[in-house]
Amino acid sequence: MSLSARVQWGAGISLGKGTVVKAYAVVQSGGGAVRFGRECAISSFVHVSTGAGEVIAGDYVRIAANATLVGTTKEVRDRNVLIKDQPEKEPNGIRIGSDVLIGSGAVVLPGADIARGAVIGAGSIVSGSVPEYAIVVGAPARVVGYRQ
Repeated sequence: MSLSARVQWGAGISLGKGTVVKAYAVVQSGGGAVRFGRECAISSFVHVSTGAGEVIAGDYVRIAANATLVGTTKEVRDRNVLIKDQPEKEPNGIRIGSDVLIGSGAVVLPGADIARGAVIGAGSIVSGSVPEYAIVVGAPARVVGYRQ
């Protein structure tokens, strides 16, 4: 792990053997677990944050620079309550299977479930399910093909 990375170590954060967190990446828990399996790579300027949700990833996951993974978000509907005082939405969390590539600048939102072998294109926004070995791009992300 780079000395310039910021990992909020605690019981809720675990990184598997051989997993690296590169310079200027941030991995933090606001109550939910963050777990990455073996031999994952979290590139520079990646931000992983949980809130009450979890961010759980399998083995051999690659996250390119500037990607953001957010495990939960605020409820914002009540305009009579300041945003800072709004409660968190139901913690959906994020699930990422093994052998997944998340491209540069991608945003993975609460409730995302990315299956084994999927590829998330650069700049894509993922909020739902991504099938095994699918290649998805866009905002919102949509399937454009499958790994052969």
